[in-house]
Amino acid sequence: MIKLEITQEHQGLRITQCVSEFLPELQSLNLKKMIKAGDIKLNGCLIKKDFEVEPGDIIEVYVPIEFQRFPLLDIVYEDKNLIVLNKQPGTVVVGRVDRNTPELMSMVINYMRDAGEYSEESGCIPFACFKLDVYTGGLVLFAKNAEYFEALREAVRQRRLARTFRAIVKGCPEYERGEFQHFYVKDGDDKYRVSAKKMRGSVPIYTRYRVLESNGIFSVVEIEPVTQYLNQERAHMEAAGYPILGDRLYGDARANKKLGIKYQALWANRIRFNTGVNNMLEYLNGKTIETEDIDFPLVNFE
Repeated sequence: MIKLEITQEHQGLRITQCVSEFLPELQSLNLKKMIKAGDIKLNGCLIKKDFEVEPGDIIEVYVPIEFQRFPLLDIVYEDKNLIVLNKQPGTVVVGRVDRNTPELMSMVINYMRDAGEYSEESGCIPFACFKLDVYTGGLVLFAKNAEYFEALREAVRQRRLARTFRAIVKGCPEYERGEFQHFYVKDGDDKYRVSAKKMRGSVPIYTRYRVLESNGIFSVVEIEPVTQYLNQERAHMEAAGYPILGDRLYGDARANKKLGIKYQALWANRIRFNTGVNNMLEYLNGKTIETEDIDFPLVNFE
């Protein structure tokens, strides 16, 4: 919570005008809606209208978490063109689910503004090159301007950027490493289905894996979705018979309930750039960005 003390120079201004002046990073929010929701108080009291203020008044602002000077911004890599963050489960990449869910995009905007890098006029605004489910943790790549976003998006389309995930799955694949090959098709608004047989409208998908640790019941695996379709790593592991623990959409509901896991044991832990030469991404060619800061749900391997 932030307290704003009103002085003589602010007399006659409305609450929203004062909040915008003191906290310009909140200008993108619907401040009147925050007043009605009780997130902005006047002199310790709940209010429902955007009153004019007087000297000595105290405005209390309960700032959404993503606007609290980027408290959860875990920067793994940064240069003048891009930034890679290690996202925590429960944080949405783009598009707030509700006012209590932190949004990574808003944090990056605030970070760039604070660094003097943000400019809508010149196209220096962040763009998410990858998206992760709200309950998947790990590396998220943002371009800092439109030009590099287009270049990175094309590199993703051409599979010149490879992402690797670490996960805990039920069961253990027969071989220590290998590649699953199935077919992938949209099945409703938010879900995708994977099958060993070709279906109408389906496309072939390929996912590489490597077993890092196993007790026969659960396994820690490294997953690389070669074809990089939405939720491929989750849907493909389930179709192959090794569902990711904690996954509400593609997982084993009985196992999840028994283990008491609240979010999926899936983490985007590595980005590898194979961008080639003689292009604007040449300086990234051969670079690997990786994190070992992985906050999996607790699973007993004993």
